[in-house]
Amino acid sequence: MGISLEHISKQLPPEDSSDYRNLNQKLFKTLNKTCVVIDDDPTGNQTVHNIPLLTNWDLDTLINEFKNETPAFFLLTNSRSLSKKESSEIFRDISENIIKASKVTNRDFTIISRSDSTLRGHFSEIEIIKEASNFNEAITVFIPVMFEGGRVTINDTHYISEHNDLTPVNETPFSKDHTFAYSNADLKAYIEEKTRGKIKASNVVSIGIESIRTLDIETLSTKIKSIESGKFCIANALNYNDLDKATQALLLAEKSGKQILYRTSSSFVPSYIGLEPKSLLSAKQIIDSKSKTGGLTIVGSYVPKSSSQLKFVLEDTTEKEIIEVDVEAILTAESSSYIKSIISKIDMSLKSGKNVIVYTSRKLITGNNADSNINIASKVSHVLVSLVQGIQIRPKYLLAKGGITSHDLAIKGLEMKRSKVLGQILPGIPAWEMGEETRFPNMLYIVFPGNVGNEKSLSEIIQKLS
Repeated sequence: MGISLEHISKQLPPEDSSDYRNLNQKLFKTLNKTCVVIDDDPTGNQTVHNIPLLTNWDLDTLINEFKNETPAFFLLTNSRSLSKKESSEIFRDISENIIKASKVTNRDFTIISRSDSTLRGHFSEIEIIKEASNFNEAITVFIPVMFEGGRVTINDTHYISEHNDLTPVNETPFSKDHTFAYSNADLKAYIEEKTRGKIKASNVVSIGIESIRTLDIETLSTKIKSIESGKFCIANALNYNDLDKATQALLLAEKSGKQILYRTSSSFVPSYIGLEPKSLLSAKQIIDSKSKTGGLTIVGSYVPKSSSQLKFVLEDTTEKEIIEVDVEAILTAESSSYIKSIISKIDMSLKSGKNVIVYTSRKLITGNNADSNINIASKVSHVLVSLVQGIQIRPKYLLAKGGITSHDLAIKGLEMKRSKVLGQILPGIPAWEMGEETRFPNMLYIVFPGNVGNEKSLSEIIQKLS
């Protein structure tokens, strides 16, 4: 059993419920800059709406966005599925092109390195941005909270909140990730761990919830401005009231000339740009009522939460076509006929109006090290992409479960270059509208992160869209 959320909340000062979100919106506009969110997988837009999602970061693409004064956009790198070396190359390329685009267009920018709220990912990406973008003198603010998924930070420790219990993230399955394992939930110690001692925990600055709730905004901002260049800083938050106030102080510090680089999860983005919350999307808003085909769900994520959600769907008696993709079979050289047979099944079922659930077999197959694990995941993802490339029937919708899965299906399977996030169908689960250039233009695409929702969430979405 974890720590009681109710108990720890009673020990904190009352929260400041002023409308800092609205103030953030006004202040962000006066800064007249573009917020570039470099996302390490496609799920980071799970808290925003009506914001462009780009899969290219060449210089011309970035210049175009800066010229159009796009307030905020996401660059979907999927770097969490890559090796550290490949991730570093991408982030260096992006950072250098952002600097060039800024100079050409004379437009300022903010960089947010968006990563996982359960602390998985290449933490080294932040160092690459600093090196490539002349940010060595900036302070780096680390805010991994994601309230939609119950991720909060209190007393510098990062927790997952479920059923009023707080569990430190290092005591969850996420910390045992076969590629991005870690041992510390204390974020100061986590930073030391991930930088291999380059940044000492004792040198990391902390903005506590007590300070956020009790200090006036000018004093809070002055504290941030006084942080020594090059330092890392943690901001604690239990909810959006805490985060929005801390963000207001950060924006004021930026306005005064403080250089800040951000490594955050999803909740920070709407707080930073002052995006007003939007209610959950209804099926009527996003589904083409004329469509007679079935919907397609593809589950590639292996985290325990994904498997329990899949299990609930498979046990549901509602009529649907269930297709298991045998991972051991597709890792063999002679798998093409097997894949073709699956494509044929999907097409037949979609045409008949049946919803189709495709999932990879649940036995986790691993290699000898992190790179070989990534290579196996890449091969599995390639097969799932082949399925989407091969189908001839346009689905009513495509739901992809898992970060790597949803990225590869969108970009390699559907050939997406620029799309738009419409909003969320359930908390933390974004719905996109595919661009005109894609294989199925304007099709509804649901990005379901592996670590979000309860055991019924996947089933609820499928029923909602039916």
